[in-house]
Amino acid sequence: DMKLRESPIYHEQQSFWLCAKHSLNNVLQREVFTHADLERIAKYLHELHPEQSGWLKFNSHKNFLGFGYYDINVIIAALNEKGYDLLWHDKRTGIEDADLSGCVGIIIHIQPDWFFRRGHWFALKHFDENLTVPKVPTTYVGEPRAARSISENEEREYEPKTHDPGFWNLDSKLRHPEYIGDRELLNAFLQKLSKRNRLHILLVVPSVDHTSASSSQPPSSLSSSPSVE
Repeated sequence: DMKLRESPIYHEQQSFWLCAKHSLNNVLQREVFTHADLERIAKYLHELHPEQSGWLKFNSHKNFLGFGYYDINVIIAALNEKGYDLLWHDKRTGIEDADLSGCVGIIIHIQPDWFFRRGHWFALKHFDENLTVPKVPTTYVGEPRAARSISENEEREYEPKTHDPGFWNLDSKLRHPEYIGDRELLNAFLQKLSKRNRLHILLVVPSVDHTSASSSQPPSSLSSSPSVE
């Protein structure tokens, strides 16, 4: 049997509005960025272009109370610090046409519905080897989810399950990583997701010159610095 902490996949779970931090670290598979790191980057961007904050003078790149809610500019700057670029998949072409060679991971941006939910960042990543992870059920039969503490989840033992190399969903709102499968199943996953949400697909790649259908410039719908939870 296996415990959650014995999983070979690094997976940060949601805390406050820090999904940008969780997405970055989940893609890079370790705690590369802390809350303080992203606060520092957001402060630098604000001081670089204070006119973007409008007449209220709040930092438009983050939540003014310091709970996260970072925008795309913070994510790009954070990745640039570590030698990575963020490429924007052109939505005019199908996801099946995206070149994922050399891609370190994928960051999804789900745009907010103004009256119902905030936006959200989350990560997808391909692992080249077979991975054995705890087989965690969606719910425990007869046990209300609210009654389970973090420590109880950590100490609980699960049946191990081995998956072939493939893509994984590392969304910080999930209790554990979820296996997607091969490229064909990834395409189906993203196509289904795009039917229910307004989203952007962003590719994390090493910082080199790129010539592809993707672009390093944000589309107009993201150029206004969206904030997410």
